[in-house]
Amino acid sequence: MNDWETRRARYQRDSVSIQLGGLASNLNRIAWCAEQANQQQALPVLRESKYFTEWAVPSCDIEQQGLLAELQRDLAVWERQWGRRMDPSAIAQAARQGSQRLLEAAGVLRTS
Repeated sequence: MNDWETRRARYQRDSVSIQLGGLASNLNRIAWCAEQANQQQALPVLRESKYFTEWAVPSCDIEQQGLLAELQRDLAVWERQWGRRMDPSAIAQAARQGSQRLLEAAGVLRTS
């Protein structure tokens, strides 16, 4: 097994709440990197997060799957547009909002 296959198997053993919580944590890491204007440090986290969004789908309900599809699109846009058409501070804000939405979808946070 390659490293990504091993990580996928381990990731998919976790509950949906843990999977979405881990993805939310990654979004906060992306936000931090964006605030520091450090795209190079963010790139591996962006890549891992795209995998996480795919790997979580089988465990999620339809609403969570929709959220993951939106996030998958956002991650691709952030990666391509960082520093070009998209200001890193906008990425940071969007990533933090995405993290919040994931935690709410996972049932970890309640909507206010």
